[in-house]
Amino acid sequence: MHKFRLNPILFSLLCMMPFSAFAEGLGLKLQRDLLPLSESGEDLPVFVRGDRVQGHQDTDFEATGHAELRKRGQSIVADWLKYLKASDEIEARGHVRIEQNGSIIRGPNLQLQTSSHIGYMDQPDYYLSENNAHGDANLLEFTGKDKYRMHKAVYTTCPVGNDDWILRVQKLDIDRVQEVGIAHNASIYFKGVPILYTPWLDFPISNQRRSGFLVPVFGSTAAGGAEISVPYYWNIAPNFDATISPRFMARRGLMLNNEFRYLEPGYSGEAHFNILPNDNISKATREEMRLTHSQYFGNGWSGGLYLQRVSDDKFYRDLSPLVTMTSQTVLPREGHLTYDGGWWSFTSRVQKFQTLQDPLAPVVAPYYQTPQLLLRAAKTDLAGANVAFNGEYDNFTHPTLVNGKRLMLYPTVSYPISNFGAFFTPKIGLHSTSYFLGANNTAKLPDASVNVPVASLDTGLYFDKSHPWGSQELVQTLEPRVYYLYVPYRNQSNLPIFDSAPMDFTYAQMFTENQFSGNDRFTDANEVTFALTSRLIQEKTGEERLRMTIAQRIYLQSPKLIPVTTTSSDVIASVGGAVSGKLSFDSYVQYNPRQNKTQFMSMYTHYQPEIGKVINLGYIFNRTLASAAYGGAPALDQVDVSGQWQLFRRWHGVGRWNYSLASKQVLEGTAGVEYDSDCWALRLVMKRFAIASKQTASAFFIQLELNGLARIGSDPLDALRLSIPGYSKTNTISN
Repeated sequence: MHKFRLNPILFSLLCMMPFSAFAEGLGLKLQRDLLPLSESGEDLPVFVRGDRVQGHQDTDFEATGHAELRKRGQSIVADWLKYLKASDEIEARGHVRIEQNGSIIRGPNLQLQTSSHIGYMDQPDYYLSENNAHGDANLLEFTGKDKYRMHKAVYTTCPVGNDDWILRVQKLDIDRVQEVGIAHNASIYFKGVPILYTPWLDFPISNQRRSGFLVPVFGSTAAGGAEISVPYYWNIAPNFDATISPRFMARRGLMLNNEFRYLEPGYSGEAHFNILPNDNISKATREEMRLTHSQYFGNGWSGGLYLQRVSDDKFYRDLSPLVTMTSQTVLPREGHLTYDGGWWSFTSRVQKFQTLQDPLAPVVAPYYQTPQLLLRAAKTDLAGANVAFNGEYDNFTHPTLVNGKRLMLYPTVSYPISNFGAFFTPKIGLHSTSYFLGANNTAKLPDASVNVPVASLDTGLYFDKSHPWGSQELVQTLEPRVYYLYVPYRNQSNLPIFDSAPMDFTYAQMFTENQFSGNDRFTDANEVTFALTSRLIQEKTGEERLRMTIAQRIYLQSPKLIPVTTTSSDVIASVGGAVSGKLSFDSYVQYNPRQNKTQFMSMYTHYQPEIGKVINLGYIFNRTLASAAYGGAPALDQVDVSGQWQLFRRWHGVGRWNYSLASKQVLEGTAGVEYDSDCWALRLVMKRFAIASKQTASAFFIQLELNGLARIGSDPLDALRLSIPGYSKTNTISN
């Protein structure tokens, strides 16, 4: 503590001086923006002022009338105050006001030991700057630096005079160091009505993580009935945390959900284990396990694990709280190890699956790969040429289908030439596969090899021209492109199919060497693709305002592996772009000029004039998926409309309607409203969605969010974000 050594005459003269004159005489500056307290309260000067100041040398100072005591980081104002220097204590009475780090505490009297920050104040009211919280109490105890304990207290983040919700507690601990509040014997009142009581509740007073029970989550599902979850968040360390959530379902019993997350410089991941012992309906124990882990070992080596398992086929349909997980059918179990050597890389992977079956729509389980070995290499500009190599070895296993090992080698060489707005890239390669078959070979397929040479030529031009557009300058481009591909026919009918399937006919697929995914089939080709693209680009920002593309493939020779009866493919055209900062759209059409029919069409428009206002319009049609189940009609013919919009001053509507015109059923329907007040938000959302063939599920969400305290009820936010692109929380909008 800085020691004042003033003689009585000098002290009397100083007391009659204005405080500002005294401070300026010492070369100090009055500062209303208080600075943080130092780590130690030692060796800090104390300034006292008032209408009348008196004291005794080295013992005490007393100020009356507009009295103020300032110690770096803290200001105390009162009608009367006394500072005892020996004990470093302050006593104050009458309109006492304490300001520290932006927060304010007011009351009729104060007793405080400033170095230890121990003391009390009767009948205080307070304001916390971290989250704009305020309230009052019968008694406030100072229990340490930036730590308070209030008895019979009220707490809220609502504006003063509009306390829509309040927290009434017998005891409230505020720790501004840990940035947490802990309430004992707490009741939450909303609009004057008690809605929740809890013997213990902690909550953040900032955005920092902290351990403690979260507010219970209430909800109801058709499969589980009424339910309640009481999550406990455990902030183990800055890089480790866990959430333990007992979930009681009226129809099924008590389920325990567990999540653990970790983050280290060299590795990270999360683990989930959820278990429902002795389900009241199925009379069986049901469980789920998920593990995600990624690690960097150094020197180019990295690896990862992804494991997922459930106890039964209907686990997600019956028990998942997330809509997106109810339709899962294939759960991967995978581990990989990778070496990155810069221009080459090697990966070893083991991959298995759990397949969840719907009796009304069974699926064929995919092959296991035990192991899969991948080698990738690429060298650019070797005497002007680019050399690449892809190698893959797989051991495919399946309980009922033919097993086998496959070796694939695919070296390529290309020689790109580009200059003056033109490019010319010839390329050659050899795709080689060898098979060694094993168990379940009921068709008696022999071991075999096939070598497929590949040659292509990709060439194009680029033209551009500037156009003034209002106050902007737009650049229009014209980009013709020609792609020639030659692949001779090789008989592959005696080869098994482990991981290959025909790819969708798209613009990108027209410029690829193979029309199959995987490596079991390679399409023969003697064809040329013509394409023309034009863009409007904003010159200053480079933003693409409009893009128009049209392309068609010409068959110089009809392929044998995927036979065609015409000399040309369907025409593909697309138009899209960011018309403005508020409106964007994208459209894609596959048109058959011979039959004068549209084979595929997709259109999507996104309009968002401001945060909290968004409209999405989508349509998708696919005649190539025609099914006898729909009388030859396209199986994919869907309309998708979603949005969020302000209905009234504080009311927002949210919704999505995803309807199948082919099956004449709603695939997903969401409708709800949100109300945003100054310190709380209310969400009412209903959702109905298909989870399996001829099976739907419904969910109803009611959530009350008390800003800065808790969310009460079932949470619809994840469902809304996934259903409505561009969705924003209403209380985020207002802030």
